[in-house]
Amino acid sequence: MKFTNKNEFDATQYTIAPESCLHQRKDRVPPVIIDIRDNNDFKVEHLAGANSLPGETLKDKLMLLPPFAKVILYGDEDDNKTAEAIKLLVDNGFSDVCYVPGGINALLKALREDKDEIFLKDIPQDKWPEKIEEILDSKVRSFLASDGGGVKVSKIEGDKLFIRYQGACSGCASSSAGTLHFIETSLRVNLNHPIEVVEA
Repeated sequence: MKFTNKNEFDATQYTIAPESCLHQRKDRVPPVIIDIRDNNDFKVEHLAGANSLPGETLKDKLMLLPPFAKVILYGDEDDNKTAEAIKLLVDNGFSDVCYVPGGINALLKALREDKDEIFLKDIPQDKWPEKIEEILDSKVRSFLASDGGGVKVSKIEGDKLFIRYQGACSGCASSSAGTLHFIETSLRVNLNHPIEVVEA
């Protein structure tokens, strides 16, 4: 597929397979995944861990995107709109950008077909603590331990997870922002569920 305007722009060089996007969102340093659809569509259904930034507002909010991070966009089935957004980013100096052809539908199809994906909503709630602890052990605690910190689950109420920091993380200013976001994102993308993490 090619998107063209005054200057020809080959969007095909900026595509990423939905399976690769799903894999990369679980990396230690994941890409920034942007859903460029309307906010209402995002609220109905979106890829866990994605951020909502509608295409029509993208030009005015470029400063919200980290310029040196990898950025992956997805939209609806109209790839031309997503290609326009990619061109906007490239024209503004973003070098590591790509998009998922087929948008949200392609991502959700690949998600459902991946037998390694965990869907917390399909697991009995009495098993949630076990699954959450598994992700904390495999994705979060080793990272915190490298800085002399840790995290302990206080309680789970619905989709809210209450935690307490341990060791060096306790009382650290970054714990209330960056670390909290890291924990929340790790749980969301690995459990495909809108978990909210709250410091108890």
